[in-house]
Amino acid sequence: MFKKIFGRDKSEAPARSLDHPRKLKQGDFIKIGFDDHPEISNTEFMIQKVTGLDLSAKSGYERSVIHLGLTDNNRPLLMWVEDDGNSERLAFSYGADQPHVETMINVEQFTDLFNPDRNYLVEVESHPSSLKDNTWLSRKYVQDQACEVYWLDRDPVDVGTTENVSTDEKSCDYFRLTSKDQEAAIEVFVFDGGKTDVYFVIYLPMFKIEEMMPSA
Repeated sequence: MFKKIFGRDKSEAPARSLDHPRKLKQGDFIKIGFDDHPEISNTEFMIQKVTGLDLSAKSGYERSVIHLGLTDNNRPLLMWVEDDGNSERLAFSYGADQPHVETMINVEQFTDLFNPDRNYLVEVESHPSSLKDNTWLSRKYVQDQACEVYWLDRDPVDVGTTENVSTDEKSCDYFRLTSKDQEAAIEVFVFDGGKTDVYFVIYLPMFKIEEMMPSA
């Protein structure tokens, strides 16, 4: 399909091997197969950019975040490879503004995340009416992570090519709430000044990728 669309001759050797999504770079193409989530189902994406996320206190950028563009509702759509130590799977997420978050989940429960005096794990329930219309949602989420993380606004593969990357990196507080079946999550990033980014996450098997093609 990609060859037909972008005119690559079958006899041409690819620019580089793409045998794993971690190798995707800006300008590459990826096709996702049929799925219950319409934002990604049977859709071809051109990678807009790749950024990095350090989840464990400056031990390295464990997550290469692949930016797929915007959904039909103009929400940022991201992808990465989630590795639990035993197996790998795909994670997809979309960014949600405050009105959308309020429509999807119980915000009174959600804001407990930011209470510095609490001594319990936060549990958040989705609104039943939203569950019917949004296949990204799970019925209930329970907090399982809270720490400081570092966003790198560039491809972590390229970090070693420069001595100064501090201007590309921002620290923030990170929270994750995960569904009981481990198939969905909510990720929250709180930056200096109070800016808060919220993402609804789903996890899918690696075979959902039908094709990857390097940029010409």
